Amino acid sequence: MSEPILLSIETWSAWKWQPIVPLLHIYGGCAVLTAVALYAFVRVFPTNRISASLLLVMRLALIASIATVLMGPSRAIARPEQLRRSKLTILLDTSQSMLTNDCDNQSRIGYVTENVIDQEQLSRLAGEFDIEMLAFDTQVRPLYVKKLRTAPEAVAQGDATLLAESVKAAISQVGPKEGDAILVISDGRDSEDTSMQSVANLARSKKVPLYTVGVGGTGSTVDAALFAIPMQDYLLPDEPGGILVKIYHTGLQGLTANVRLKQGNTVDAYPILLGESGVSELQIPIQQPEYGQYQYDVSLDALDGETEFANNEQVVFCEVMKRRIRVLILEGQPFWDSKFLAQSLRKDQHLELTQISQVSTEKRETIVSRVENRSSQLPDGEEEWANYDIVILGRGLEHILDDQSAEQLVAFVRKGGGHLIFSRGLPYDPESERGSRLSEIMSTVEPVVWGTGELQELSVELTPSGRSSLWMSPAKIGFDTGEALERLPGFEVMRIVDGEKPGTIVLARAFATTGPQDEGMPAIVSMAYGTGRVAALLGEGHWKWSLLTPENEDLRGFYDTLWSNLVRWMVIGGDFEPGQQVALNLSRATSRLGDPLTAEVFLKKAPAGGQEPSLEFVNPEGHVDQIALHRLPGAALRYRATLEPETAGIHDVHLNAPGMTPAELRKKLNVYDMNLERLLTDSNMLTLKIMAENSGGSFFLAENTEDLFSQLQHHRISMLTPPKLAYLWDRGWIMTILLIWIGMELFIRRWVGLW
Repeated sequence: MSEPILLSIETWSAWKWQPIVPLLHIYGGCAVLTAVALYAFVRVFPTNRISASLLLVMRLALIASIATVLMGPSRAIARPEQLRRSKLTILLDTSQSMLTNDCDNQSRIGYVTENVIDQEQLSRLAGEFDIEMLAFDTQVRPLYVKKLRTAPEAVAQGDATLLAESVKAAISQVGPKEGDAILVISDGRDSEDTSMQSVANLARSKKVPLYTVGVGGTGSTVDAALFAIPMQDYLLPDEPGGILVKIYHTGLQGLTANVRLKQGNTVDAYPILLGESGVSELQIPIQQPEYGQYQYDVSLDALDGETEFANNEQVVFCEVMKRRIRVLILEGQPFWDSKFLAQSLRKDQHLELTQISQVSTEKRETIVSRVENRSSQLPDGEEEWANYDIVILGRGLEHILDDQSAEQLVAFVRKGGGHLIFSRGLPYDPESERGSRLSEIMSTVEPVVWGTGELQELSVELTPSGRSSLWMSPAKIGFDTGEALERLPGFEVMRIVDGEKPGTIVLARAFATTGPQDEGMPAIVSMAYGTGRVAALLGEGHWKWSLLTPENEDLRGFYDTLWSNLVRWMVIGGDFEPGQQVALNLSRATSRLGDPLTAEVFLKKAPAGGQEPSLEFVNPEGHVDQIALHRLPGAALRYRATLEPETAGIHDVHLNAPGMTPAELRKKLNVYDMNLERLLTDSNMLTLKIMAENSGGSFFLAENTEDLFSQLQHHRISMLTPPKLAYLWDRGWIMTILLIWIGMELFIRRWVGLW
């Protein structure tokens, strides 16, 4: 272990001169002042020799003193005798790709243990740093050196590598101490292909450089693995959908493979080119005419040279809902927004639409589309509100709802699992008597806190939450919503919003040319409320998104799809399917072997007779396990259970809910066993170089780490705070003497009668 570095610098070092201005200027100023002093001396000397001589001496002394001060005499305050110990965080990749034997006939992790972080290297580093050893794969955890030394291969068992996420987590744990650093040792693979630039930017912002060591080669086995998921969580009868198929492959670039889709007795084949990237994608269209859960068997034809065939097939399940989504529009002050909205939703064949509008004080109008055997009047009571899946509010609600109806509407969302959309911002006039009463009743279900006053001509921009929202996803909506909103007109008018409620997600913000700016005001928001969900477009004028100028013709259909997708996102993405009182939701319908998942059960009301729901888990061999359901805290009837499949294959999850509609629910779960860490083992040095070089650190190959210690040591020394200079003019007594000296000269000059 090396000795700590000592700095042999005295508490005060030699004088240093740091002129405040160039020396030539100081010399010139002194010459001018000296000439003026000599002129005054020559003029006075014949009449008062003693006083003139004394004043000349005092003036010249003052000029010399000021010149000396301007020369910047200073002394350096020495650094501490011993450098402060910094922290070095060592992150070691422990995913299964580190088991690849491509480092001098050793596994990657074995080579690192013996050559990169061997006992000698760690001892040298410990002399300079306080070391923290961490392992990472799917999560970051402490790394025990003793276990690493005795059985390195047993440590590398992670089935994925979250490289970027793990390094970010390590950066967040490093304190703001100068000289700290992070050493990352990995083969550079990231299972999520996250951008490493964001990791480097975070490290640079915290002044924590990343030093990276790349290990491994580019040799891989020849193999392909198939992964398939449904592109929609739910479909409606006869609605087109899709299955996304990804083929992960190595050593098979340039070949064409066949993907087969089997549903029932029908088998279709789809060719796919295996490209250079190592991952090839294919979207297979699906469509079913009737309600139910459908099973699709997706498989990849065997390819020459493949080392494993078990990962060439997978089962996908798709849910088709039983009936159309039922929508109720309430409008007390009809305008273009509500008219265009209703017309847009009528185009969706999978929606049943009821529109109730208060056209005038005496006239109420009801328009229904695809509605059969159901009242077209304003709902009255829990059962009538439950006929609808989603309610959309316009403006002037005080003209159409009384206190009782408003309370029932709030309960429809909170307890009934219904969903609510504010389509034109504040839905009532809070200045009116009835509007003020509605404000009190509906305040809990509103996702924002309303302010006073309005803004006009606002632009609308998506937030990161909006860009990642399934509602506005380009894959589901067919348009880049962010780009579309930049090109289309914004809100014509919008009431000022003082802030959003806790739990509200801001999907878009509005910016006005006048009024509050900063980060803009919430413009499109969503919020979970009770057993339902609330969304709000907080401004008006979005009807113009349906009327396109010639340069925006490529956005035709955007407005219709946006609203249709919003309704589906809220209803299908909610807890309950349309018309059901009980819901069974699995966190995943397709799960990797070894990954736990959760099953959640939701009830709209207490079951008859007080019978609690029960859950059964049936494995592929037919063995049945009773799974304990735990009641979640809160007023809502919610239950949760943890499922831990132990075998691959198709599992059944069976819910019994006596007294509910339906009384039984069944879900199928596909558990697959595919290990991409053992399939895709090529190292990726570029990711490690990006992290290191853009964060202020350095990149090393595992076989060339001789300079690693010296560079880490140099970084720590370079981050030490440099000596501070203490200037002479900062001394109070110096300035006091100069001022007293000037005062004495003026006093003597006046005393002898000179001025």
